[in-house]
Amino acid sequence: MAAARKRILRKDIRQPDRFMVLLGQCLDFVKAYRNQLMATAAAVVVVVGTVFGWQYYRGYQRDLASREYNKGLQEFQEGRYDDALKSFQSLRERGEAPYDRMALLYVANSHIALDQPAKAVETLGGHSPGEKDGFLDQVALVTLGLAQEMNGSCEEAVQSLNRALDRQGPLRQEAMLGKARCNARLGKTQDAVEGYKAYLKEFPEGETVEIALRMQRLAAQSGQSSQ
Repeated sequence: MAAARKRILRKDIRQPDRFMVLLGQCLDFVKAYRNQLMATAAAVVVVVGTVFGWQYYRGYQRDLASREYNKGLQEFQEGRYDDALKSFQSLRERGEAPYDRMALLYVANSHIALDQPAKAVETLGGHSPGEKDGFLDQVALVTLGLAQEMNGSCEEAVQSLNRALDRQGPLRQEAMLGKARCNARLGKTQDAVEGYKAYLKEFPEGETVEIALRMQRLAAQSGQSSQ
């Protein structure tokens, strides 16, 4: 049996529905707190505008840094080391991460390419390596070690290269060879021989005529000193 329909009376129609009641309450609230709401809205607009403005500014600065980095990189690859040095020094002063760290390395390498190892050492001397798995830290330490070796400071170079070998990165071979060379220059023949042996054990494909000749000379020196 169908349920009887409820009859809608005229007085029910005249009663305001729930939506209209809530809307009226909201309008009353807005009228009562109009000034406070306008102030809050203005503050929100200022905050949002500041955030978007700052993001735009940061994006613009990053874009400028990227362009300057690419310009310096092209100059370096073309062998225009004086121009590259100026570009990377300017980029370094800008302090825009991560380009500033890359610029530091290229400033040092530009000095090395210009046969200015002392300036490269000065550039990287205040470098504070970060996490031990940071490959940029390894690159910086190997570059520093090479500059110190070129500058005749093999004791300091061995220390820098040992620190580089404690880190993961793409220049492990260069660090091992640099350390062996420096030990040879310091007269630490046995350490140098062991260094070359460790290098060839870890990188057998890296054996060259030059390394073989160095090991032969070192072995001869070691034999002479033992007599």
